[in-house]
Amino acid sequence: MSLTHTAMLVLSITLAVVLSLLAAGAAFAVARWGGSPVPACIAASGKAFATSLSVISAVLVVVVTVVK
Repeated sequence: MSLTHTAMLVLSITLAVVLSLLAAGAAFAVARWGGSPVPACIAASGKAFATSLSVISAVLVVVVTVVK
């Protein structure tokens, strides 16, 4: 793998984590706005983070495999 491919892969992983954090924050805000207690909001945001990171990682693996 060239240096450019490695840099793009690191950038893609960073973007996936940031997008997952945004999804977790949105899930926390929506759950809190709905009147849920804080522990339930944290659980909802954790589920959103894990789910979105899993989906984005799976798509990233397919893209890297095809491009490589």
